[in-house]
Amino acid sequence: MPKDKKNSDPFLGLSFDDLNEWAGSKIVSRGRNYHRQGRVSELAITDDGALIAWVKGSKKYAIRVAMDEDGLPQSVCSCPYTIDCKHGVAVVFEYLKRVENDRFVPKAKNGDERLKLWEDEDRDNESDDVENALSGGMQKEIDAFLKGKTRAQLIELIHELAAIHPETGQDLFDRGQIVSGSVKSLVTRLRLEIREIGEERGWRNYWQDEGHTPDYSGIRTKLETLLKAGHADAVVALGEELINTGIRQVEESHDEGETAMEIERCMPVMVKALGHSSMDTADKLAWAVDAVLKDSFNICETIAEYLHRKHPQTAWNTLADRLLTRLNGLKSIKGADEFSRNYARDRISDWVLHALDRAGREDEIIPLCKAEAEKTGSYDRLIKRLIAARHYEHAERWIQEGIRTTHEKWPGIAASLSNKLLEIRTRQKNWPVVAAMHAEEFVRHPSRKIFADCKKTSGKVKAWPKVRESLLTYLENGVLPWKQGGWPLPESGLDTPKAAARSERFPMVDDLVHIAILEKKPDQVLRWYNRLPKNRFGWHGVDDDEVAAAVQTHAPDRAVAIWKNKAERLIAQVKPSAYQEAAKYLRKAGKVMANENKQTEWERYLRDLRAKQIRKRRLIEILDGLVGRPILKKRH
Repeated sequence: MPKDKKNSDPFLGLSFDDLNEWAGSKIVSRGRNYHRQGRVSELAITDDGALIAWVKGSKKYAIRVAMDEDGLPQSVCSCPYTIDCKHGVAVVFEYLKRVENDRFVPKAKNGDERLKLWEDEDRDNESDDVENALSGGMQKEIDAFLKGKTRAQLIELIHELAAIHPETGQDLFDRGQIVSGSVKSLVTRLRLEIREIGEERGWRNYWQDEGHTPDYSGIRTKLETLLKAGHADAVVALGEELINTGIRQVEESHDEGETAMEIERCMPVMVKALGHSSMDTADKLAWAVDAVLKDSFNICETIAEYLHRKHPQTAWNTLADRLLTRLNGLKSIKGADEFSRNYARDRISDWVLHALDRAGREDEIIPLCKAEAEKTGSYDRLIKRLIAARHYEHAERWIQEGIRTTHEKWPGIAASLSNKLLEIRTRQKNWPVVAAMHAEEFVRHPSRKIFADCKKTSGKVKAWPKVRESLLTYLENGVLPWKQGGWPLPESGLDTPKAAARSERFPMVDDLVHIAILEKKPDQVLRWYNRLPKNRFGWHGVDDDEVAAAVQTHAPDRAVAIWKNKAERLIAQVKPSAYQEAAKYLRKAGKVMANENKQTEWERYLRDLRAKQIRKRRLIEILDGLVGRPILKKRH
């Protein structure tokens, strides 16, 4: 390749490191796979040196890639991601491959439809496909064509189009029925369509960019048409079918929520129909509650919002009575475990409480919460109500009762109740007890966050130096802080943690490392890091990367050694994803070496690593990126 060509074309000097900085390693990997699969077509270069192309994904997308002032690519695409996506990466690889093989890249023609996508700098960044983006000009041409037709010619044209596109004919037929007021057959057919689409299973393979999401857009459009024509009751009836079918469909699908989202998009129509239906308001609220209670996949969130709108108090009163009757008559779910039974009951009682609140029946709320807490262990809900009402003494009694009842069977609930007592003591500004509770929690579950909480609250009573010393001593030898001499905090009022179990290993080295990192004491970080037990997999409870970052100024050689070791273990996995992860740590090590004026030594290490791993083609490409070696190979 001519030297001046390379100097004048900024794309030709790009390295893998540049691409990773631009789009991220995962997107670069996916974009490269797209390029290898031959998905890029009609590549061209614009007058200002940008690349444009089509890339085949789930649809055909138009992409423009240009170089920015920092020497990195920037892309815009008609795909949902809009900018710096895998399609743009694929275009860059296609261009570099063509240049490397001396293949001609044509100039973009004036009027190229892809260029129209970026003529307006203030365009809306919605994820419209190319056809929508280009439809404006087509619409004008159609308007001009139709205006030249007589009424008879238009009717004949519509019949022709209906014959070619049966769905258009069906849509016209449906509109005619709606206008005439005869919608029974349309509702029956829509019900069948919902069931038919409900038999499809959503699935998605993101690595291969393949999958299927059931399309409810046609159903949604027909429901909206029915609603606009004044048939709200029919839409509500169909909504019940849609929700039942949709819940089953989502349950049987294998995707990341796309099917649920598709069904959820129909729910705003349901809410509008509910508002205009002939049902009594209390019946509307009951219908909405039933829909939400059926739903475990958040497809009815819009309907739940309807239940938080303002409705007549009389309707809430009626709903509250109905739900109370339902709650009192609730039978155990056959075959369900205790947790599932309690969860189902709590969901109903939550809406009972909501209805009582909106009905102005506040005096019934706390008694119901107390009764339900004893049945299902829902103490947390009761305590929140008592605290909000400033009934702190009652709240404390129920906290103690709840902890006693749940600590063995449901320790998570017991822990949550302990936090509620902490909330009460904090509101009361009883800092000695708050500090004592934090210290006890640290003994139960040592962590940096709780250590920081201990520092904050112990500092309010000027006890932190002694508390800190006692907590660290506990981590070193297992002696409980309050068993050590001079413990400055009072009893918390809760059961204090007992002596550490025999299985507990002291010193708790990983926690000591974490706290040394928190306190920015690199000498202590290394002291305890050196004592970490390491098995043959090199695993322990501390992130090596975090340790290296904490000591890189204090002990740069050690930080580099840690990052090298971490990278080499990843390389040994012989996986492209692990190579990308390894490169992240090698970059950090290289930066420290450069700061220490050891660039030559670092380059020698990379050369040796490259020679040792020469057969691993994907790794070599990544290592080339670390030293800024261009993706484009030199031609001789």
